[in-house]
Amino acid sequence: MTIRATRTRFTWSPVLGWVLLSCAATAVHAQVDTPSPARQTLDEQTPQVDLPDASSSTGGVIEKGNELGISVGAFTLFPALELDLGYDDNVFATTAPTTTSAVMLVRPTLELRSEWLNHSLRLLASGGFGFYANAPTQNFQNYILQADGRLDIRNDFYATGLVAFRRTTEALGTPNVSFAQAPTVVDSVPIELGLYQRFNRLFYQLSVSATRYWYYDFSTISSLGLPAGSRDRMEYEEKIKIGYEVSENLAFFITPGINQRVYVDTVNAAGQERDSTGWTIGVGASVSLGPKSTLEGSIGTTSQTYTATGTSTSAFTFGLSGTWNGYEPLTLRPAFLRTINESALTNYQNYVSTLMGIDFTYDIHYPWKAVGGVSYNTADYTPAAGVAGVNPRTDYFVKASLGLLYEIRPQYSIGPVYEYTQGWSTDVAAGGPQFTRNLFSIRLVARR
Repeated sequence: MTIRATRTRFTWSPVLGWVLLSCAATAVHAQVDTPSPARQTLDEQTPQVDLPDASSSTGGVIEKGNELGISVGAFTLFPALELDLGYDDNVFATTAPTTTSAVMLVRPTLELRSEWLNHSLRLLASGGFGFYANAPTQNFQNYILQADGRLDIRNDFYATGLVAFRRTTEALGTPNVSFAQAPTVVDSVPIELGLYQRFNRLFYQLSVSATRYWYYDFSTISSLGLPAGSRDRMEYEEKIKIGYEVSENLAFFITPGINQRVYVDTVNAAGQERDSTGWTIGVGASVSLGPKSTLEGSIGTTSQTYTATGTSTSAFTFGLSGTWNGYEPLTLRPAFLRTINESALTNYQNYVSTLMGIDFTYDIHYPWKAVGGVSYNTADYTPAAGVAGVNPRTDYFVKASLGLLYEIRPQYSIGPVYEYTQGWSTDVAAGGPQFTRNLFSIRLVARR
């Protein structure tokens, strides 16, 4: 769903707004191959993970006139089904010896969009179900049920809302994991309310959000990991974006915000109190380079202060998102983000996540299309207050993907996808990653 304001080409998606608001959340992710590693790595920083991109029913833009969508009264229904069959040469993301397995991934999606002249409503039901023949402990069942929409109050003044239920999983080979075999399952319920108003060239966008997290362990947690009950929490965030449109193609803005993280267990299993408050401030710009090219970037600073100890973690932040289509066959989607995330480990209270990535699609010649991307992600851990003998630790993850899809019709495509992942750490002895991983699959996508 896209919201367009009069006199401007800039667009805003409530779901993208939620992703940005939720960027301080812990990574929850199941490792499967994807032609969009930058998007997938970005999702590891948010509650919405290992599911088709919730900003569309198929993980991409659905254009008018491309034979997709079923009319249902004043709504349009977009069903989709993706099936991946492949081979994973290192299911548990370990050094030698490794475990190999055939893998199957099923991703069904139903999205219902309103076609009203005023206001809008979108309902989404989507899932990601993975099955490993030789490693059933890594099987996962993820899904999302979501409703979001816009209420038009008057011209250049509207309210937005979002509510969802999301089930996701953490997985070996991704940042911030502490289990031995079966992935930890995470349920979350995010709620967001927003208000947007424009005064000539000035505008503001106010957002408030709350997310409840529940964690479930299905295998032994490592000696340095927190059990599920010690990670359950509420996260709140309040943010305002104030900007000025220099022209229809360029706007500058400032985005101050505050957040609160409150754990259900005030004192966790390690005897620590991790409730915290934080603030962030950034400046940035949005630029429209054409009908299909819009980029938004920002830089700033953020800080998280822990109530019990008074210690703080601060970091320089940046972000870049959007789409570039300056050369017609090629579409680039950058994903740059730096945030402070909660840690699942007893000896580290949080970690600074730095992500730099880019995805692409390239129309070779109809019906052939190349897809892929690359991402580089670091997790720089902050030692917990009062814990002695903790070594500095930074984990690194590189992911690259390349696929070739044959589009039988706009509704059907099939082709091979290859993904390479590598992880390493400055402190492997304390549980840091040290692995390489290759995934090969054949992907079939059916849309209507």
